[in-house]
Amino acid sequence: MTIELASYFRSQQVSLQWMVVLPALALELGDYANPQDLRRLFFNVGQRLAAASANDLEGVDSLDSLDSLESRLNGFWGHLNWGWVDLQETGGFIEIAHHASPLAEAFGNASLEWSVGLLEGFYQSVFRVLGADDKMLVKALPSEANGMTQRLKFGV
Repeated sequence: MTIELASYFRSQQVSLQWMVVLPALALELGDYANPQDLRRLFFNVGQRLAAASANDLEGVDSLDSLDSLESRLNGFWGHLNWGWVDLQETGGFIEIAHHASPLAEAFGNASLEWSVGLLEGFYQSVFRVLGADDKMLVKALPSEANGMTQRLKFGV
C-alpha cells in the first residue's frame, strides 16, 4: 500500500475530533454569509490570534529584521502545528509564504477563498505592531499546492 506523503501530512494537521466538525461548520457558514463577509470574520479572528501571540514576538522591534521576525513567527506557528513561514523582501513589498497551515484541512479547499482571511488579519496585525503604515496591507495571492502554501503580499 502506497500512501502519498502530502495526503498523509495533511491528514495530521487537524485533530481527529475536529476533522468532521470544522468542514461541516464551513459549509454552514457558507449558507449564512457571503465569502467577503466570511473573509472579514476570519481576518478579525486572525487579528485576535496575533494579539494573543504578542509575547511570542517580543524582541522584534521593526520591519528591519525580517530574519528575526521570521524566526519568531516560526516558533509561534511550530508550537501550534500550523506550519512555517518564509518572509522575503521583493520589489518594495514583503512576500509571505505560509506553508502547511491547516486551513484547507480544517475547512475544506473551497473555503480557502475566505479562511485565508485569518492569515491576512494575523500578519496585518503583526506588521502594524512593528510600525507599518496604515496604507500597507496584507493581501492573499492565489494559493499553491492544493492549499499547502498560502502566499500573501505585504505592501502598498
